[in-house]
Formats: sequence, structure tokens, C-alpha cells
Amino acid sequence: MKTEGRVNVVVVGGGAAGLAAAAAAEEAGLSCQILEAQPRLGGRVRTLPMPGGGVFDAGAQIVNGDMRAVLALARRAGLRLSPVPRSGIDLCVVGDDTLRADDLMSPDEVSDLLDDQVVRWDSVGEVLRALRLKLQWMTTPWESVGEAGRGLRHLVEKPTAPRDSLAAALRALLLSSEEEAVAYSHYSECLGRPPEEINAQMARDLISRYASERDDLEFQVPGGMMQIVDRLTADLRHTPRLASPVQRIGVTDDRVAVETAAGLWEADYAVVAVPPPVAQRIAFDIDGSDRLAAILSSFVAGDTIKTVLVFGTAFWRLDGLSGTVVFGDPAGLAVVDTSLDDGSPPRLTAFVGGAVAREWAALGQEARQAMLLRHLSRAFGDDVLSPQTVAEAVWVDDPWSGGGYNATVRTGGYHDAIARLAAWGGRVRFAGAEVDDLFWGYVEGAIHSGRNAVARIVADGVQAAA
Repeated sequence: MKTEGRVNVVVVGGGAAGLAAAAAAEEAGLSCQILEAQPRLGGRVRTLPMPGGGVFDAGAQIVNGDMRAVLALARRAGLRLSPVPRSGIDLCVVGDDTLRADDLMSPDEVSDLLDDQVVRWDSVGEVLRALRLKLQWMTTPWESVGEAGRGLRHLVEKPTAPRDSLAAALRALLLSSEEEAVAYSHYSECLGRPPEEINAQMARDLISRYASERDDLEFQVPGGMMQIVDRLTADLRHTPRLASPVQRIGVTDDRVAVETAAGLWEADYAVVAVPPPVAQRIAFDIDGSDRLAAILSSFVAGDTIKTVLVFGTAFWRLDGLSGTVVFGDPAGLAVVDTSLDDGSPPRLTAFVGGAVAREWAALGQEARQAMLLRHLSRAFGDDVLSPQTVAEAVWVDDPWSGGGYNATVRTGGYHDAIARLAAWGGRVRFAGAEVDDLFWGYVEGAIHSGRNAVARIVADGVQAAA
């Protein structure tokens, strides 16, 4: 196989993590080559034209004020951020009932309960803490007859979800039926899998490590998040190679060989910056390849469908509503007001994640959108049935990312697969939104992870190529 080139670092993947890694390598004086399987850069950042004019973000869209790397790139690019509208009443729809969200337990409160409920059994301190909390709970009068009844049912009913699953952990919280349905839906949408398939310890770790207490829904970028990708790309000295999927990565002595259909790249290091389900398709001929395969197989791609609906007026605000709704049924459906402050028509963005996303993806687009509107009318009334423009992005079995927006750790997998992959050493390193320990699943996390992977390489003392 012919050799295409020799560099210090080959980066596999041209999403935000790969671009950030390449920029960091070049800033450190290292030569670097990006190999991207798609005919475009950006990965799960993708800005598309709307049928009626304007654009929409098919993938990543929202940032908050603690996401410093994205905000710094926006400033460098001279981009203006648009606040996400947040005034008004948030709703939850459960069965035939439309409830105010503030009458139910919030996602943050559920997360705090999960932090107490889910135990790392490999930690003596964690086990002792769990026993203390259980004893305290059993010796304290329950708050209501309803909670007592749910507790008794929890003790006598046969579990219907894997014991290490997020679904089992949610059920053990003894929430009301409405609160449990909303929490189940929330995690289905956020993580892209039904909670029965999500490793509870992994979910708890993500929640506890998340590096912000601010609202996630703070800002969006008029013109789309691809402008952030363009800013990351602008200063690269080596032009990324597109349509170059990597087939094999091997390590011999102090060199890495990265193979594509077109040829071979040699490097001191490789940074694999693709989602773990995509990395599973690469043949790794390295020390510990069996162990790596087990780590990668712990991940499963999410399923998400994102739909943008543009209207002539923000009719929901006339009723004092914020536009934010979480549906308990179908599980995984949520909607938020993503109108911009630039005078463009108001819009709602709906997200469907988990089992329902996979079910709907098998339908035709027209049937899918009709079903969505029918559900949204339960919260917003008939006004929502006539959008001016509709655009959608289906992230189910995506050929490039595996799915969307992220890959999560499955039940039965290593609960600490994220930490294991982030800490992988040797000549091959891993980066990506799934690998970050601060902003897991966000563009901010992808950028931080890519830069961190290169910082570890530089700390190893790699010498810049002549």
C-alpha cells in the first residue's frame, strides 16, 4: 500500500473534536492530517437551509454561558448569540392531563435523587453511603400514602428492567406516576435510548460531573453552528482529506499506520475523534486491542429525530406559555421555543429520542410529521397544526455517526467506559463529545476532549517533524 504522507499526528474524524485536536497540534508545532469519512466537515454539527428561507441546525444548536470554548470561537468569528426565549409556563403532558412543569419534580431534582440512589458497588464509601441513606429512609415516615404504596409495590413486584439500568433506578426513586413518566421521557430524549438500555452508573456519573449549573437552553447562533466549525477550520495548515474513511489503525514500535482505501498515513500518534459506534468499525492492531474492543462495545448509538416548525406568530406566548413541553407519552418527545431575536418568524423545535424515534424513523416523513403535530396539539391546541414551514433531521442509524446526538453506555457494558476510553494511552488516543468529562454530549465537550488528547500527546514529549 502506498504511503500518502508522514506527520506527527493523524486525526481520524473531522467533527468538532477532530478539528480542535488538529488545531491544538498545529499550535504546538506538530504536523497534523485530518482524515474524514464524509464529504464534509462538522460531524454532528450540520446547518441546512430551510425550505422557506433561512437555515436550521440539524444537529448541535444550543450553548450556555459556561461553554467557554464555543463562546471564544464565536467571538473570534464575530458572531452574535441569540438568547433562547425562556419566559412563560413550561408544561408536561402525561396521558390526558396537561400539567404545569413547576407542579412536578424538576429534572435537576430527579438528578439529585439519582445521585443518592445509584451506587458504585466497587467503592466501599459509596456502599456505606447507600446503606446510610436506605436506613434513614426506612426510619423516617414516608411523606404520603402514595409514596408508601409505591414503596410496597417496589418491594414485592418483579423487576421489569435490568437491575443496572436507568429505568430500574428511576423506578426505585418512588416518584409519582406522572413524575416517573416525565423523568423517563426526559432521559429518553436527552440520551437517545430508552432508560432500560442505559447504564445507571454511567448516567449518574455524567450528571455529577457536568461542569455547569446554568440553564442548558441559553444561547443559539443565528446563521447556524457550522460557523463555529468554520472558525475551527480556518487556521489549519493542512487541508483535511474528505471522503477518506479509515479502515485500520496499527502500531509498530514507535510509529502508527493509519490505512484508508487510498493509501497509508504514518504518524507518531493517532487521535480517533469519531463516535465510539463508528470507532467499532475500525480494525485496531494495537496492544490491548481486545480490551479496547470491549470498551467500545459498551457504547450504543442514540436515536433522535429533530423537527423545526416555523409559524406566522408565536401563538403559545399569547397563552402565557414558554413553548417548552415534555411529554410523558410518547416517551422521549420534548419541544422548546427556538425563535431567534433577528426578526425571523417564530419557531418551535421538537425532539424525539429513544424507542419512539426509532419507531417513527421507519415511517414516511409525511406520516411522521402528522403524528408529531397531533401530539403537539395536546399542549398547544389547533394553532400548532398549521406551520408555515417544517424541516427535520433523522439521526437514527446515521451512516456517519451511528445515530444521534451521542452514543451512551448500555446496560451490561462497562459503567466507566467513558473514563476508560478517555484515559487510553499509547500511540492511539480517543476524543469526542462522548469522551469528555465536563460537557459530555456537547460541542463544548468535543472541543475540550480534542484539545486534551493533544495536550497529553505533547506531554509525552513528541518531537515536531522536520
